[in-house]
Amino acid sequence: MDELKKIIKRGIITSIVILIYGVLSANKYIYIGMFIGAILSVVGFYMICLDAKASLASNSPFKVGVTGYIKRYFIYGIFLAVATKFYGFPMLVSGVMGLLNIKINITFITLFNNIKKFKSKYLK
Repeated sequence: MDELKKIIKRGIITSIVILIYGVLSANKYIYIGMFIGAILSVVGFYMICLDAKASLASNSPFKVGVTGYIKRYFIYGIFLAVATKFYGFPMLVSGVMGLLNIKINITFITLFNNIKKFKSKYLK
C-alpha cells in the first residue's frame, strides 16, 4: 500500500512540475495537454486501485475489472478526442505524453530500486 501512495504522490508532483514548466514557457500544449493528461493518469491509476479492491470483494471480479477498464479508456478517449478537435495534432501528442506520467514514474521507481540493489550487492 505504501508503494501505491508513493506512486500517486510522485505522479501528482510530476503533474505540478509539468504545470509550472508549461506556465513558465507559455506553451499551451504543455500546460493544457500534458498537465491534464498527467492528472488523468493519476486519476486512472487511482481508479485501477479502487477496481482491484472491488474485484477482491466482488463475486464477479471479471465484470468489475472489465467495467473499470472500459470507464478508464472512455475517459482517456474523450480527453484525447476533445484535445485533438479543438487544438489539433500537437495537443494530441502532448496529451498522450501526459497520460504516460504514471507509467514513466513507475519505470523510474523500479529502475532506481534496481540500481540501489545492484550497488549494495556488487559495489560495497
